[in-house]
Amino acid sequence: MKTNHRITELRRRLDESKIEVIIVTSLLNIRYLTGFTGSAAFLLLGSSKQSKDMAGILLTDSRYAEQARLQLADSEAGVEAVIGNQSTNLERAKLYVNDSANIVIEGGSTSITEFNRWKSLLERSIVPSAIRVEELRQIKDEDELSAIRRACQIADEALNYVLPKLGSKPTEIEFAAELEFRMRMLGADGPSFDTIVASGPNSAMPHARPTERKIVEGDSVVIDFGAVWDGYHSDCTRTYHIGDTPTSKFKQIYDSVLASQLSGSALVMAGSAASRVDNACRNSLNSAGLDEFFTHSTGHGVGLEVHELPWIHSESTSMLAVGEALTVEPGVYLPGELGVRIEDTIAITPSGSECLTKLAKSPYIL
Repeated sequence: MKTNHRITELRRRLDESKIEVIIVTSLLNIRYLTGFTGSAAFLLLGSSKQSKDMAGILLTDSRYAEQARLQLADSEAGVEAVIGNQSTNLERAKLYVNDSANIVIEGGSTSITEFNRWKSLLERSIVPSAIRVEELRQIKDEDELSAIRRACQIADEALNYVLPKLGSKPTEIEFAAELEFRMRMLGADGPSFDTIVASGPNSAMPHARPTERKIVEGDSVVIDFGAVWDGYHSDCTRTYHIGDTPTSKFKQIYDSVLASQLSGSALVMAGSAASRVDNACRNSLNSAGLDEFFTHSTGHGVGLEVHELPWIHSESTSMLAVGEALTVEPGVYLPGELGVRIEDTIAITPSGSECLTKLAKSPYIL
């Protein structure tokens, strides 16, 4: 992916805030800004005043010399790779900041020890940055949306492929392993998170871990899963009933959760309040007398992390915007009995929204 436009936007914000240098410590944010995917790096990015030729320097070690060179060239980030050991890299950083007065460092991803080390090295005041790269990441460009779309396609195809195996009484662990293996076979970097397969009474736990319990006729089964493609995640949940004679309770709960999920999804559009999406889901379940059993927030953003901005809950002050990708995932959980959750990943477009998860929502597996 080309990332120079992301660097430009961050530098514009530095200029506006009269910040001369930002030290980026989050590896995910470094990847977003430069395309570099190594496991050890710091990025020093200067304002247009501080750095005119190169936007910044990427500090890493000799393990990543060739990788850094190739990835920075591919991304056209306008960042120079500096390869060395810890002490030489930190000395280069000191030269880069030179006489800069206003230096900030990422707060959320920097430990106190790391903060004090940078402050000591540079021998000047450093403060946590009020500018958050995560806020830039909230709005996806077309390359990012394409990657999320592909991650959703892989996940959809994988579950469709393994779904018939639910009827052969696998354990939860076995089915989760089959699903994750299939996603990898289809080209995924890996699963977005530890796949949830929760059957029978286990389905009443929103974040249950797969167990040795066998999935048998009469069970409700919640499957929450996703794939990673080129670093970008998908997230989807479907609930199934094993057998052709679901109870009236399962049917009522499933239909109510589906109605709730569709109500919230209909409000995913630019200019809509995130809290309004949450309220729509809860009001729908309230009308069915089930809102007290919806015990978590309605959704979250999806991107380089499976959970990122924006957050979709009742107290959110966010207004949704074109380019965001997020989930809508209401659920109902009856302790000791069963649970139902339905979730899609949805991208906000200029004309409304695009549901990126295409799996059918029929709940019945014979």
